[in-house]
Amino acid sequence: MQEKKHWGKLSRWAVAGSLSLMILLGNIFPVHAEEPTVAPTISSWSLNTLNEGEKYGIYPLNWYYDGAFQKPIDADKFNSLMKDTATKLDLLGFKKKDASLSFITNKVITRETVITSLHKLLSNYELPEAFGITTDAPVTYMQKKGLVLGTKLGLELENPATVEQAAVLASRMVEFTYDTANNGSEGLMWKVTKGNNTLYLLGSIHLGNTDMYPMHKSIREAFQTSDDLWVELDIVNGDLSYLTEKMAYSDGTTLKDHVSVGTYEKLQKVLTKLELPVNVFDGYKPFAVTTNLSVFSFYDNPADSVIASATGIDGYFLAKAILTDKPIHELEGVKLQADLLSGASAEQQEKELNVMLDEALSGSKEAMESLKVMQLAWTQGDLEGMTKVLSTAETSEGEGTQILNLERDKNMAVKLAELLEREGEHTSFVVVGAAHYVIKGKVVDLLKEKGYTVQFIQ
Repeated sequence: MQEKKHWGKLSRWAVAGSLSLMILLGNIFPVHAEEPTVAPTISSWSLNTLNEGEKYGIYPLNWYYDGAFQKPIDADKFNSLMKDTATKLDLLGFKKKDASLSFITNKVITRETVITSLHKLLSNYELPEAFGITTDAPVTYMQKKGLVLGTKLGLELENPATVEQAAVLASRMVEFTYDTANNGSEGLMWKVTKGNNTLYLLGSIHLGNTDMYPMHKSIREAFQTSDDLWVELDIVNGDLSYLTEKMAYSDGTTLKDHVSVGTYEKLQKVLTKLELPVNVFDGYKPFAVTTNLSVFSFYDNPADSVIASATGIDGYFLAKAILTDKPIHELEGVKLQADLLSGASAEQQEKELNVMLDEALSGSKEAMESLKVMQLAWTQGDLEGMTKVLSTAETSEGEGTQILNLERDKNMAVKLAELLEREGEHTSFVVVGAAHYVIKGKVVDLLKEKGYTVQFIQ
């Protein structure tokens, strides 16, 4: 029953088959007609592993939905899984013994076939001693390393392997290999302490990529040892009705009644380009349209925006919190963020909408390139690089927006200080947009000014 509760929460915000949650406000309501609406059939025992593995890029998310996830894996999917797993391991830079490998794909691909093939893949690299590659049989080695669970008699090695089982084993292999190699995305994380209380502050990027996973073990362990998760707003347990009310017109008018003819025509061109219904946003205010389409406008292919959202840092940790029954708290809340988004004048909202539409129609890749720089900086733990790109972005914002963001930073710092001043011993994991941490004068600096011990984890 516990697993069903977990999946119920996850599926409520699942996007295009991903187990992750879409934290971006603009994706609270679906806009793409082809998005699946029925939760896939996934075994409770595999949820935690697949929440990790789906981020690695070793299997497409549509495998959840094609009706075969619980069925025996076929040769095409097996070869695809092995190829993409090899590509992920190649990024570690280990020298290969053979330039390429082939794998036996009989009519029936058994569990033993998957296990021995993954072992063969790993053994093809010249690995450090830490991996302990010995003369042990593949199944024995994989059991010793925790990649195959259960006793040999209970493994039913001769049975066909399902797509789900193969995906889980490959996911475990990737995590094990990166962890043993002491590799993985470095992220941007600070440790703040006061007495027996600790905060781990992780800067988030809302749109990610598969290179950002797996995260370095130190980040995952910091989350694991924390008592709770703090985010900007809790979309898992919170009431989103206030936000949806703010997004939509309630007086019988539509977007067309509130923006110029030119703006509305540009919107229709962008929606056509994105293969979305041209009237999908008619009931929504300009800020809601901008927030939604800003996600899609980064990418020429809407499917790429789904992957980017599925690999966002916020959603990843929200999903982990649900799956591990870790309490989720919010620093701001739905009402505050909804008021921030909707608080701009109608003129300002239309102006911001036009900026986004013009960029989408121009084919400019400037925004996409900036996002790639941020993703790479996050992956490499490059604080200086991230600070540079986010500081540049902030200076392009209006003075009113900068003042508003500064107030948000001050309020966050006050809330975090309250957590540090609690009696007893407590550890919290805090995930908010990286800009709130890395830019000078924001949350990290404000906590230093309050006298707390703040350490950037490298």
